[in-house]
Amino acid sequence: MYYVIQRHHNNHKKHYFVYAVAKYISAKNTQNIIFEIHKDGAVKRKWSPKEDIILLTSDKELFVITIQRLEAIQEHHLEKINASQEKLNHEINHFHKTMQEEFETIKLSSASNFKH
Repeated sequence: MYYVIQRHHNNHKKHYFVYAVAKYISAKNTQNIIFEIHKDGAVKRKWSPKEDIILLTSDKELFVITIQRLEAIQEHHLEKINASQEKLNHEINHFHKTMQEEFETIKLSSASNFKH
C-alpha cells in the first residue's frame, strides 16, 4: 500500500488531502502520476500532477507522523483565523450599526429642510 499527501488548491482552510493507493505509475518524462484506486470492486485511475504530491511513501509510520505534524500546524493557524474572523465580523456589525445610527441622525436633523 502507498500513502499519498497531495496539495489541495483554492481552499484557504484545507491545504492538503490524503489517501492510500494500491499502485501507482510514474515516469521521469511525465508531469503526472497515475494512481490506481480500488473503489466498489472497480479499479479507478486518478491523474495527479507530480508537483502537487507532497509525500508518496509505503512507510505508514512516516505517513502518520507527517499527517499529525500537518494537522497540528493547521489547527494552530485555523484557531487564529477563526478568532480573527470573529473579530472582523464583530467590527463589520459595529460599523453597520454605527452607520445606520448616523444615517438616522442626519435624516432627523435635516427633516426640517424638506418641504412637503
